[in-house]
Amino acid sequence: MAEPIPISLSVNGRLLKLQVRSDRRLLDVLRDELRLTGAKEGCGKGECGACTVLVNGQAVDACLMLAFQADGSAVETIEGLADGEQLHPLQDEFIDKGGVQCGICIPGMVMAAKALLASHPRASYDEIREGLAGNLCRCTGYTKIFEAVAAAAARVTASAAATPALPVAPSTYRPRSLEEALELLAQRPGEVRPLAGGTDALVKAKDGLLDRASFFDVSGMRELREIEEQNAFVRIGAAVTHSELVASPLVARYLPALPPACAVIGGPQIRNRGTLGGNLANASPAADTLPALYAADAIVELCSVSERRELPIAHFFTGPRQTLLAPDELILAVRVPKRQGLRGAFLRLGQRQAQAISKVSVAVTAAFEDGVATDVRIAFGAVAPTVIRVPDAETALQRGGPGALDEAVAAAREAVKPIDDLRSSKEYRRSMSGVLLRRAWQAIAPA
Repeated sequence: MAEPIPISLSVNGRLLKLQVRSDRRLLDVLRDELRLTGAKEGCGKGECGACTVLVNGQAVDACLMLAFQADGSAVETIEGLADGEQLHPLQDEFIDKGGVQCGICIPGMVMAAKALLASHPRASYDEIREGLAGNLCRCTGYTKIFEAVAAAAARVTASAAATPALPVAPSTYRPRSLEEALELLAQRPGEVRPLAGGTDALVKAKDGLLDRASFFDVSGMRELREIEEQNAFVRIGAAVTHSELVASPLVARYLPALPPACAVIGGPQIRNRGTLGGNLANASPAADTLPALYAADAIVELCSVSERRELPIAHFFTGPRQTLLAPDELILAVRVPKRQGLRGAFLRLGQRQAQAISKVSVAVTAAFEDGVATDVRIAFGAVAPTVIRVPDAETALQRGGPGALDEAVAAAREAVKPIDDLRSSKEYRRSMSGVLLRRAWQAIAPA
């Protein structure tokens, strides 16, 4: 049963106090209650970007964020962009360069571009393409849109997003601490579900598979938000986002295959909200972070009211969409042993170059001493019921020699157990497993 929740937020500079239902998305409140209709309901699944708004300066899909998750935040929509009669440079340039098409996608395009230029005021063409990768133009006007953003880049000054110090209302739906969240799970087993980024769970809710009123938010809990360097480990909280993982020097050093994996998950809006813990809980064999975590010998930390426990990542998953996570448990973090001097690569193939589920993926890490490979790890995704390691291929590459890579490729093709489905054939997946392994190894091995 959906319940009313009091929230405070700033919308286009106006401080608002609202009562919102627990199952209402941010998009619903903006359009239906505040009459800010620039953000559009496009796909409703985070694939088109028509609903893009800024929350604390970050581009997000408003269709994949519950309204109460914006409590205490600054929200910007297309309606707040102009300064009175003075258009924002982006609005000027979209008009001048012919970037304004049918109007469905353009507000989201402009807001995504605003977030991009706030951090990259002199954005290159490639940076513009990447910054708008989460926005679909139905009128195929990308060239003029990119030209408009490039022209606006010369007129926009970088600025940090101002986050207001707004009170966060006490609510069952936003536990203040880990203890509160665990008590909620223990007291209402099967009734409530933890939610962080919502980039998968809210898609399932749209499809009628989950009830939005059952979610409670853990995205702001400090215990789940940190990336820490410990004596022998790097520890990553479950609510750390893919964008934060891409930007972390610590992650790049000790999990070198993870940032490139996170960088190809959805568009910027999805990466700004999606979390590592959510990718684990979703348990898809095609999840892009999982091969990198397998290659890092990751340990999953779990917690309930009664106990804390740890599982090697290979033991955590029992099948497609299946894990050993108990109904009263939260994923706290992932802990990775520190290995020095690592190089890493992540490669995948999908039906498109971006915004597509992997048909096959591979993460490879290794250290090299005088050109000799040590500590080789190889993990494949989307080619078996769970992510798999290939020890025979690892051994071949560590042993070295003229035929080592060919031997590793043959071992990989033998080890994978793909299936035929709508996205690919098993023969293609098996063949491309070897091709991706070869490319990944060539990318990290000394010339």
